[in-house]
Amino acid sequence: MKVVVNEMRKLFLFFLTVSLLTFGRAGAQTPQRLVGDITAVDAAAHTVTVHADTGETVTLTTTEQTTYTRMAPGVTDLKQGQRVTFAEVRVGDRLLAPGVTAAGGTAARLILMTRAGGPGGQNAGRRLQGRVVSVDAAKKLIVVQTRGREGQGQESATVDASAARVLHYAPDSMKPADAIAGSLADVRAGENIRATGERTADGSTFKAEEVLTGSFARFSGTVASVDAQKGELVVKTNDGGSVKLALGARSSLHRMTPEFEQTLAKQRAEREQRRAERQQQQQQGGQAQGQAQGEGGQRRRGDGQGRGEGGGGRGGFGPGGGGNNFQQMFDSLPAVTLAELKKGDAVSVTVTPGADASHATVITLVTGTPETIRAMQPFGRGAGQRGPNSPGLPGDVIGNGQGPTREPPR
Repeated sequence: MKVVVNEMRKLFLFFLTVSLLTFGRAGAQTPQRLVGDITAVDAAAHTVTVHADTGETVTLTTTEQTTYTRMAPGVTDLKQGQRVTFAEVRVGDRLLAPGVTAAGGTAARLILMTRAGGPGGQNAGRRLQGRVVSVDAAKKLIVVQTRGREGQGQESATVDASAARVLHYAPDSMKPADAIAGSLADVRAGENIRATGERTADGSTFKAEEVLTGSFARFSGTVASVDAQKGELVVKTNDGGSVKLALGARSSLHRMTPEFEQTLAKQRAEREQRRAERQQQQQQGGQAQGQAQGEGGQRRRGDGQGRGEGGGGRGGFGPGGGGNNFQQMFDSLPAVTLAELKKGDAVSVTVTPGADASHATVITLVTGTPETIRAMQPFGRGAGQRGPNSPGLPGDVIGNGQGPTREPPR
C-alpha cells in the first residue's frame, strides 16, 4: 500500500505543479483542466477517450497544432518532459489537458505520464499474469491461475477489481497499447489476464488498479482460399478442420527467410541434444548413487533444466534468454500482403477467436516451408513441462510476447 500511496502522491504533486506553471495564480478562479486516465485512442479520428478523475468519460479531439509532452513516472518538472507525437499516446497513460473541461472539446496540449508498473512501466513486480478461472462480476472478484511465486508449479490468486480500470485486448493486436475499454461483464473464464496493482501480505489477494484480458489461439495449417478484396482467408488446420480468418487494421503478415528457418532448426537441434545429455546424466546418476536416490535427484535437476530450455520464461529463447532478440528477428521478417498468399501455403497464425469457433481475427500470420511450420507447433514444450496451452515458439515470440495461448478453435 505504501507504493500506491507514494505513486498517487507523486501524481498529485505533478498535476498540481503543472497547473500552477501553466496557469499561474488566477485569484479565486479555478483553472480549467481535465485530469484522468486514457481508456481509448482512435488514430483514425485523432481522438482520445479519458476517464476523468471526477467520474466522467470524456472524448478529446486533437489537431495538427496539438502538442504532446510525456513525463517520466515521478518527474514533476515540465522542463524534463519529452516532446512526443500522437502515435505515442497510450491507453493507460495518466493525462492532463489544460484548458479542457469535462464537457470535452479540442485539446491544444496533452501532458502524459506512464503509470509506474502499468503497461510500458518498469515495475514488473506489481504485475500479475495468468489465466482466468472464474469471475464474480457482482463482487468484482476474479480468480486467476498463475505461476507460483517461487517459479514452480501453479497457484490461485483472487484479483479484487473493485477499483480497477478494465481493458480488453483489441481483436487484431496483443499489444497493451492497442487495448480498448471493457468491463468485468466482458471477462470470461479461460482468458489471459494481466493485472497491475498490489498483493496482500499473504499473497492470496491482488488489489488491482488495472485489469487487461483477452483470448488468443495459435495453430498451423495450409491456406485453402484467399479473398483479398474482403480481407479474408480460409485456413485448413492440421487436424482437418477449417477456420475463416478476417484481417484487422493491425494484423501483420510475414514470410520466413531461409536464415530465420535455419535459426529455428539450430535451436531445435540444440534442444534435442540437451535432452539427450540430460537423459544420459540421469542414467549415470542412477548407477552411481543407487536406483531410488539417483532417479529422485536427477529428476529434480532435470525438471529445472526443462524449465530453463523452455525459453527462460516470457523473455527467453533457449539457454541464457535472448527472447527479445528473437522477437526482433521475427518483426524484421519481410511483410507480405493477403494477395501474395496462395492456396497450399503453409502458415502459422495467432488469432483472437470469434464467438463462432469457425471464425477468428488474425493478429499475426507467418508463412514458410511446410517442414518449418510443422515443427513450430511443439517447438517450445520441452520435457513435458508445457502442456496443451503451450504456444508454437518459446518465449511467445510470435504475437508480441504477451503471455500464453490456448488451443486453436475447432
